[in-house]
Amino acid sequence: MNNPITSWDNDYARLARAASQLRTTSPNSPSFHSNQQRQGQASSIQTGLNRLASELNALESNLSLSPAEVSRRRTILEGLQSQISSEGVAASAGGGRGESSTAAALRQQDDMIDELAVGVGRLKNQTHLIHQEATSHVRLLEEMDTNVDLANQGLEEETRRAMRLKEEKSVWRLHLIIVGLSVLLFLLILMGLS
Repeated sequence: MNNPITSWDNDYARLARAASQLRTTSPNSPSFHSNQQRQGQASSIQTGLNRLASELNALESNLSLSPAEVSRRRTILEGLQSQISSEGVAASAGGGRGESSTAAALRQQDDMIDELAVGVGRLKNQTHLIHQEATSHVRLLEEMDTNVDLANQGLEEETRRAMRLKEEKSVWRLHLIIVGLSVLLFLLILMGLS
């Protein structure tokens, strides 16, 4: 047995397709028979929508759907019902010209939606590129931070080394003076003995 939610979705999709076909097809002749046929189709779709509304109420009472999902489904159901009721009014008016303008408006709306989809796709690609670039910048900044830390440590180490060399150099001078004085003392002793 099908899941009631999946069944509801499938029924809605079927009714939406039928409603779309009803909106886009225009009768060849504005005869009474074709208008009567369109009204019959609209009535059949309206009956299906009423059945879907009662099924949605049952799903809501069974707590099969979240309140947000019930609200979303109810909104799309009401939108389709309003389209069908306006289509029924247009069909009862019997204007083949009005129906073709509706189809043209729907085609124009579809074209605009397609253009929006292309624009959203471009925005998605640009967002992805910006994300990649930002990630690479973060990585470079982290590497630079690590390099600065290493350079700082190296500078401190070189400063300590320079201080040691300075101290060793002054000790080296003392050693040199001691050696020089020792040689001088040795020479003086040699001269004093001779």
